[in-house]
Amino acid sequence: MDDQNGAQSVSAESQQWTNQTPKVTDALKRGSQVSVTTWGGRELSGTICDREQTGLLLDVRAPDDSADGYVFLPWSSIEQVEIREVSQRRVKSLPS
Repeated sequence: MDDQNGAQSVSAESQQWTNQTPKVTDALKRGSQVSVTTWGGRELSGTICDREQTGLLLDVRAPDDSADGYVFLPWSSIEQVEIREVSQRRVKSLPS
């Protein structure tokens, strides 16, 4: 009996944790600050301008730089994306 109750509380904790974790769409949305490492070893930091099935478009300009500086990275060239902060979408819950 104790084992079953323990399993239920672990499941509830796991579900609560899962509900609080960020989604990829939130982490890689327009305006997010990221650092990208490519498979070739190149490291880029910038702001996400857009993402689509083919890749990620970054604005890599320094804040005080007025020159254009956009880089398109195909997904196949990206080894890792570090996200500084994920702001989750706000969802209204309707009363049931």
